[in-house]
Amino acid sequence: MSEFIPLKEWAIKKFGFAPCAATLASYAKNHQIYPAPKKFGGKWMCQADAEYYELRPLSNVSDNPLVRRIINGS
Repeated sequence: MSEFIPLKEWAIKKFGFAPCAATLASYAKNHQIYPAPKKFGGKWMCQADAEYYELRPLSNVSDNPLVRRIINGS
């Protein structure tokens, strides 16, 4: 297990800059960083080797012709 570092330091190391504290807290709360950061004494900390994952919208489009007929009403 690697050492924990402040989220701001991790962001500078990972991106070359640090987004604002609210953005970093949002990344932590929405599980966009893996392994998940932890809060120590009110300060977000993550492992030095953590990775950032972007959120992607779910695709509701189906290739099933029956589902398309139901959705489109034809």
